[in-house]
Amino acid sequence: MIVNRTSRQTTHELGNLHAALDAHGITVGAFHVATGHVEVRRFVKRAAKSQVPTIVVGGGDGTMAHAVDVLAHRESVLGVVPFGTGNSFAQSLGIATHDVDAAVRVIAGGKVEKVDLGRVNGTHFANFATIGLSSEIAGATSTGAKGLLGPIAYAIAAAKPLLSHRPFRAKIAWRGGKLTLRTQDIIIANGRYFGSTPVTPDATITDGRLNLFTTDDPSRIGALRTYLAIGRDTQTRLPDAHVITAEGFVVRARARQRISIDGSLFEKTPARFRVVPRALRVYVP
Repeated sequence: MIVNRTSRQTTHELGNLHAALDAHGITVGAFHVATGHVEVRRFVKRAAKSQVPTIVVGGGDGTMAHAVDVLAHRESVLGVVPFGTGNSFAQSLGIATHDVDAAVRVIAGGKVEKVDLGRVNGTHFANFATIGLSSEIAGATSTGAKGLLGPIAYAIAAAKPLLSHRPFRAKIAWRGGKLTLRTQDIIIANGRYFGSTPVTPDATITDGRLNLFTTDDPSRIGALRTYLAIGRDTQTRLPDAHVITAEGFVVRARARQRISIDGSLFEKTPARFRVVPRALRVYVP
C-alpha cells in the first residue's frame, strides 16, 4: 500500500482507509506514506521488481500516472484508491471517487481487468495528456491550493495563463489523416474522462484507441468558451471543434508547448502518442 501524502484527500481519508482495509479483510504487507510523486514512483518500482502481486496506490491522477508508467506490462495488479482532485482515472474504471470503503471493496472483490494505457514519447499515462493552455494551468495550480479548494483551484490558477498563453500553430498527423490549425489547447485521452467530463461520448479505457479533442479558435475568448463547454459536457458540439479517434498521433507545435500527463508536467512537444492495448492489470468493479 502506497499513499501520496500530498494528494488532496489523503489526510482526511487515511483513517477511513485503515478501517476499510480491516473491514474487508485485506492484510497489508507494507504500508508506505510517500512525500510526493518521486517517492511514489520509487516505492512502486521497488514493489514491482519484487513481484508483489497487488500494489494499492492512493492518490490523484498525477500519482496514478507515475504508478502506471512503472506497472505497464507487469504481472503486479494495481489497486486504485482515489485521493486526488479530479480522479479521472478512477472514474474511467468505474470506481467511486468519494467513497474509500467502496474503492477498497473493489480491491477485495478481486476482479482484474487489463486496460489500455496511452504512451507519449516513451512515457505511459493512464487517462489523458494535454498540450498548450491546459498544461500551463496544470503547472500553475499548486498542490496546496488543490488541497484547500479542490477543482476551484484550477479555475483560479487559470486566470494568468488565460491572459499570457499565446495560441500556437499545430500539425497533427494520424494514420489516414492530418490537420493543421492554430489553437490554444489539445487534449489526448486514453480513458473516458477529462476531469469529470467524457472527452467524447463513446470513449472507454478498453477500446484500443486514443481520442483527440481540439478547436481551431485561437482566441482567449475561444479558450474560455471551450472550458465552459467542457464543464457543461457540450465541447464536442462547438462549431470549431475537432474530435479525432485513432491508434496514435504525432503532434508538432510552433512554438514548442508544454505537455501535461494526467495533470502533471512532463515534457514539451514534439510529441508522439500511441495507445498500448491491455497494458495494465488493475482491479475493477
